[in-house]
Parts: sequence; C-alpha cells; structure tokens
Amino acid sequence: MTARAILITGAGGFVGGALAAGFLALGWRVIALDRSFDAATRARLAGAALIEADLAAGVPGGIAAGAAVHAAALTTDPAAAGLSPAAHVAANIRPLLAMLHWAAAARPRAFVFLSSSGVFAPGDGVPDLTDACTPSAAGPYAAAKRAGEVLAPAGLPEGTAAHVVRLGYIFGPHEVARESRLRVSRVADWLAAARAGRPLPVPADDPRRDWTWAPDLAPALAGLIAGDPAGRPVHLGAGHVLRDSALAALIAAEVPGTRTAPAPAAGAKPPMVPSRIPALAGLAWTPPGAGIAVLAREGVPA
Repeated sequence: MTARAILITGAGGFVGGALAAGFLALGWRVIALDRSFDAATRARLAGAALIEADLAAGVPGGIAAGAAVHAAALTTDPAAAGLSPAAHVAANIRPLLAMLHWAAAARPRAFVFLSSSGVFAPGDGVPDLTDACTPSAAGPYAAAKRAGEVLAPAGLPEGTAAHVVRLGYIFGPHEVARESRLRVSRVADWLAAARAGRPLPVPADDPRRDWTWAPDLAPALAGLIAGDPAGRPVHLGAGHVLRDSALAALIAAEVPGTRTAPAPAAGAKPPMVPSRIPALAGLAWTPPGAGIAVLAREGVPA
C-alpha cells in the first residue's frame, strides 16, 4: 500500500528528521532517506524504513510512496563546505533532479519541495515577507532554492500535485550541527549558551524573526498535501514573531541567571508572514515559549 506511505529525503537531519518522526506519529509509513543516520536518529525513527544513499547519484530502486517531501539540502556556506559556488549549487540541484526522475517513475500523488525564506534578501519585505514579495537573494544556496521552486513543479509528471513550501526560522528538539548544516538555530545556540553561563548576544537592531516549532511541521504538511496545490510557493509557519530581545527573555525564564550582551546589528531579513491555507485553519501551532520550556525541561539538545 502506497497511499499512506511517504518518502522523506534529508531525514537524518534536523528538519527532515522532525518530519519523519512527525509522520510516523500520524500513522504514516515513512521511508527515510539520507546519506547517513546517527545512532540517536536511528532510535527516534525506529518505526521507519531507513535508507542510506547518496541522493545525488539517484534514488535507490524499488521505492514506492504516495507522497514525497524533498527536505535534503546543503545549507553550510560554500567556503565552510570546501566547495566552489558552482559546486554548492550543484550539490543542492542534483538531489532534486534525482527526486524528479524518481517521481516520473513512481508517480506519487503529492510532491513537496521544501524551500526557505532564505530565497529573500534583507530588503525584500516591507515591512514583512508576504506572498506578494519577490525573492532576490543571490547566494548559491538561495539561487538553488529559487531554481528548485521552478524546477519541482515543471519536472513532475501529470497527476502529481506539486507543493512548494517556504519555511522560516525552525527550532525544536534534537537540533545538532552536521556537515550539511553547520549553523543551528538561534534558539539552539542561545539555549546552549545559557546552560553554559555565557551571555546571549542581542544585536543592536534587535531584529524580528518568525519562529516555528519543528514537531508542528508534519501535521501542517499532512494537511497541506491533503488539499489542492496553491500553484505558487506558500509560506508555511506558525506566524509567531519575536524580537531577539524577547527570545532571550523566554530563554532567561527557563534558565535562571541568563544574561544578555550587546552585539553589532544583524541586518536580518524581515519575518515571513504565513500564507492563508484553508486546510490548516484549525492547526494549533506551538508558541515559542512553550517549545523552549519543553527543551529546557527535558534537557534535550535544542
């Protein structure tokens, strides 16, 4: 049976792993694909079919699923990854092309391409990043995501619904750095700093950022793919916007003794405004404070 089976790429990472765990909890049969899975992730995804493969070389044969989420991505800066800009773009585009070739044969009913608010440059949103904003970020990662937003719908077979989804700032449990994503979220970084007694650097411009709890993503995507595709990139997120100073205050409420320190202006892009998606109208998104409390109380890596 493939109708309630879902293939998730990048499932050994933070976002992909959260999606795999979330779809398992929803009762789906999950096929989790990544180059490798560490022991902790294997334990969390014990109910999934884990496949270790280099997606750039193609999707292994014999995989059938009614839906797919392409979450695999290289977000590490090209210099830090030891790659040229062209090689960095290729490292993100080749896995997508492999997934499109798989979809041509497997013909899933729904295909989700995970894009990012990283397609936007700091000046793109006035005052915030809405559906009407045109992305203009031009770095290798942003360029690959912008290209993927066009390639995914164009490369899918007839009968497969294409969902292009932009994610903003994501935080949650089990967030650790890995080769493909060296930088963790500000929540993870600051919570670790607070636990270690280090000050939290609040930029002088105290930017506003949108925050979404990673475990909420699977129910949101399940609702999204149950409906009709929007025919354009959609902004998926909780819509919870906090200034960095307010985020620091939430962490301080959970880790007594936390202090802040001034830092240079960040020049961050504005927060992303979620698209209006009727299928998600009743979804209860977890507030940032509740998520941070869970991370602090349970002691799991943020």
